[in-house]
Order: sequence, then C-alpha cells, then structure tokens
Amino acid sequence: MSNYPPIPKRLNMAGVTLDKNVIEGRGEQTALYFGDTKVTFRELQQRVNACGNALRALGLEQGDRFAIRSNNCPEYLVAFLAGLKIGCVPIPTNSLFRVWELEHILTNSGAKAVLTTGALLEPILEVQDRCPSVEHIITFDDHTAAGVRSFADLVQGHSTELEAADTASDDTAFIIYTSGTTGEPKGVEHAHRWIIATGDPISNVLMRLTPEDICFSPLEVSFIYALGCNFLYPYYSGAAVAMTPGRFDPELTLDAIAKIQPTVLIAVPTLFRRLFALGDRLEKYNLNSLRAGLSSGEPLPDDTLREARERLNIEIYDCLGQTEIHIFMNPDPTRKLGSLGRPLPGHIVTVLTDDGKEAAPDEIGHLVIKGDDPGLTLGYRGRPDLWSQTQKNGWYYTKDLAYKDEEGYFWYVSRSDDLIKSRAYLISPREIESALMDHSAVLEAGVIGVPDDMIGQRIKAYVILRPNHDASDVLAEEITKSVGEKIAFFKIPKELVFVETLPRTATGKLMRRELRAGTTDSGQADS
Repeated sequence: MSNYPPIPKRLNMAGVTLDKNVIEGRGEQTALYFGDTKVTFRELQQRVNACGNALRALGLEQGDRFAIRSNNCPEYLVAFLAGLKIGCVPIPTNSLFRVWELEHILTNSGAKAVLTTGALLEPILEVQDRCPSVEHIITFDDHTAAGVRSFADLVQGHSTELEAADTASDDTAFIIYTSGTTGEPKGVEHAHRWIIATGDPISNVLMRLTPEDICFSPLEVSFIYALGCNFLYPYYSGAAVAMTPGRFDPELTLDAIAKIQPTVLIAVPTLFRRLFALGDRLEKYNLNSLRAGLSSGEPLPDDTLREARERLNIEIYDCLGQTEIHIFMNPDPTRKLGSLGRPLPGHIVTVLTDDGKEAAPDEIGHLVIKGDDPGLTLGYRGRPDLWSQTQKNGWYYTKDLAYKDEEGYFWYVSRSDDLIKSRAYLISPREIESALMDHSAVLEAGVIGVPDDMIGQRIKAYVILRPNHDASDVLAEEITKSVGEKIAFFKIPKELVFVETLPRTATGKLMRRELRAGTTDSGQADS
C-alpha cells in the first residue's frame, strides 16, 4: 500500500506556492531578499500577474514552452511563476550551458520565447535561426537588439489581476534539462503534482520550514536542487528566500548571511568547503541565525559535516536527489554520520540485486524508487526510449549503487559507472575522496580507476590544495600516507596528481568521465 500524499486532480503550482500566501494573510511578509531589495508576497503576486498577462498578450497559450537563461534575479522568479500560473511551461536553463546545449534545449523543447539578460544574449542570437520555434526574445535588463524586447516594456501597463489557469495535477508544469554528464541534456518534464509529492516531505520533514524561516542559497535556481529548496518549497511553506547576484563568492556569501540573517543555508559540497577554507576569517561574520544547512549534488565529506558542527554549530543534511524527482532520502547525521538516512515519507525506495531481488543487509545493489511515485518526472521530452531504459518491473533505477544496514539506513556507494574494480574488490571513489579531504592540505579531490593489466584498475587521485599549500612530492607522499591510515591498503591511490581545477558540470557535479579521458591539467607529476 502506498504512502503517497493526497493530490487533487486539478492543481496549479503557482496557486499553492504564491497565491495561497496572500490568501492566508502573508501578503505583507517579505518573500524575497535580493541584494538590497526586498519584495513582499503581495508585490511578488502583482508582478507575476502582470507578467502572466503580458505573456498571454504575446501569444503564449496554455502548454506553450519558454526558456529562461539568466543568473538569479527577481525577474527570473516572476517569469517562472507567471508561466506556471497561466499554464505555460517555463524551462530554467543554466547560464553556463554551452551554445550547442542551448540550441538542443530550444529545439527539443519547442520553446516559443527566451527570457535572458544582455550578458547572455549573444549565444541566443547565434542559434536563433536554427531554432524555428523561438518567436520572441526578452531581456530582463535594458539591453536590447534588433528583434529583442525588454522585460520592463513587456509587462508595462498590464493588469495585476490574474486567475490561475485550470491545470490538471498531471499537466506538465516545468522542464529542467540535465547538465549533460553523459551526452546531450535530457528534458526532464515535471507535473504540477510534483510540488506536493516532493514538497510535502522535503518542506515538513527534511527542512522543517515555517513562515518564520528565511532560506538562502548562492546557487542558480536553474539547478533543480535550488529551484526546490530555495524557491518553490519555501514559498509552499510560507517562508522567504534570499539570493545573491552573480556567481558564488565566499566573502560575498558570508556578507549576505550576516546581513539577511537566514535560517537555512542551501549549498553544494564544494561551496561549503570553500567557505570553511577561509579559516579564521569566518569568525568575523555573524552567522548565528543559521539553524541548518543542506547539501546535495554529490556526497559531502564527513570532515565537512564535523566542521559545520564545530564552526557554525549546525548540522548539514547531506541529501541525495536527482533531477528526475528531487531529494527523496532523509539523512540523520546525529545518528548515522555519512548515511543517506531512510526514505522520506511519501517515497518507496529500496536496494535491488542485479536479478531484481531485495538486497540483503550490507549487500551493494541498485538504488531504486517505486515507478508510480507522483514526484517522479513524466519522462524525458521527446525521448521515451531513454525514459523506458530507467524502468524495470515497476521500479525506477536511479543508476546509483547503495546498500542498507541492519537498521534500514541507506549508504551511498557510487554511480553505477563510477565504481572501481581492483584486485576483485569493488571500491567506491567516494570513500577514497573523503579520506583524501580529511587531510588539512586538501580542498577537493576526485578519484577514478584507470586500466591496469595486473589488478584490473589502479586508483588515481586528483587533488586541489587549500590556499597556502604548495604541491610537492613530499606533500603527495604525506597525503597518501594519511589516506592509508584511514582506509584499506587496496583502496590507497597509486597515483596522486595535483591540479588547479576539477571538471564539473554546470550544477557542480564532478565529471569523472573527463578525468578518465585525461582532460584535467595537472600541476604536479604523479607521485
């Protein structure tokens, strides 16, 4: 018997994330902090309504798609909510996507309009002639060009009254394109029901949000993790969100936290580690308002979890999620540090063996979600063949490997194609990366297996050093020795390369395939 939350047949996501806050008396409460700007729920609703009416006047009808390519800004949230409210389908696209990815997204989605900024306009103009569905280009700022219209001009004079479209809960609400770690981006289509199916457990159980909370994230809302946790889920709970313009900067992020005093910090492992790498400079900021942190995108090293306790007096909840659903596990670091936890209420999750049987305790297998979960995507736009490949016997296969312990807690192993096979052992790169990052000189690490005629695969590590540490053979030997004190001998890297950067997707995930292809520039010879 399922434990899915009840979902009405008719549902509009904008109605339950925006309009309900005004209806329930929170119209004068701040909904958005952006730089020095504050926007109340009533002001946001009025802007959304004007934008929705403007989009309709432009010719966009229910079911039509439009893309948003921009850094975080108030207009981004306005356009997204306006699209939902009139029954159109907004498509948040990462501002770091390359030209060929942008072209694929616009042609695959059939987007009728693109909303962007002057700084990001050129690639859109470059591909416009190859994207016949695109009829309108609108810039959030005052930058215009031939055939390009400003957002201010678009919304000017339009009514601030607007009824939400009568959408079905199963209608497509928005599309998120994956960051293309294994090829062209896939268009993940989510229905209006997603806000309840994922929002209920995440808001109430994991984040424990109330209207008194302020969520803050430096992440772009084109990342489904931030789209949910620092936009739609807070609004669903009556809470506020805070954002900063531009890309992540540790000092600017801390300045914003000290000024706005948010309660929940939403980031990814790399950003948390770069904040803590500031050392004593962290102490000059007032961060006492924080009650919790959330991390996702890739596993968070245990030493970072411990550092958050010691330096911020908070727990960071290391959350597993996917673009195809969102966060579906409920970590409990106070009970099982490093565990994925147990499934959030409303999700049926287990571990299966290769032959589809329930895995025994501590047996590594495939992490799967029940295929009828209402939080799951409707599918990949235009690629039913790819979506069907993720389904088997009523289960959605996440392509993650994991195991359950005797108490029913889940533990992450690796992506199925990242597992290292050496000396007949199956080795998780995460365990080695965590051991590497335990060393005081290591900021980030990436581990892969490389072919070896004798042992199958030998372990190779790429390391970014913290500030004030210099690459050397002596330091490489010291780091390797430290790792050997924490994990089994057969997991110790045989090669260690110092690098300036690690290849990551637009959403910050480590691209091990790029490491395997040998595309990373090394700053130090193998040790």
